[in-house]
Amino acid sequence: MDGIRTLSNEVSWHNLVWFPSRIPKHAFCLWLAIRGAHRTKEKLLAVGVVQTADCVFHCGKVESVEHLFFQCPYTKNIWMAVFTMCNISRPILPWVEEVLWMTDHSRGHSLPATVRKLALAASVYHIWMERNRRSFKNHFLPVLEIIGKIRQDVGWKLLTGGKIQRSERYQSICIN
Repeated sequence: MDGIRTLSNEVSWHNLVWFPSRIPKHAFCLWLAIRGAHRTKEKLLAVGVVQTADCVFHCGKVESVEHLFFQCPYTKNIWMAVFTMCNISRPILPWVEEVLWMTDHSRGHSLPATVRKLALAASVYHIWMERNRRSFKNHFLPVLEIIGKIRQDVGWKLLTGGKIQRSERYQSICIN
């Protein structure tokens, strides 16, 4: 396989996306987001596919990767809940800084690191899915339902992963 593709340098966020207990569809969606490859309305407007780049969550801003995942009031509510579940108490950072912070604070295979990586990928995935649901199906889910889907996916992966065990040390993150 390596004979037909060119090799490039490993990026700093590689282990944030591609780690052993990842959820493949979430990891792929996060990989696209980090690379700026999602087809947001901002990009579609630039090539004439859509007539407006207004955010699908009706906040009046342009839908870009930065806005969609971290600046939109709708998604900020999701992120703040996810941060609380991960025992992260800090403001939301701009997209590039958020990826750097998560990369630096999610190294290794400890329970908190794994939960952060899973939660980041699940959040990006479910926000993108909600964006698509609203854009193409005209179906809207409330913030609490999106947060529930993220919690369910992360919890399911931790339960079925088998390698991570609950401990007193990580009691609060297990409860969350």
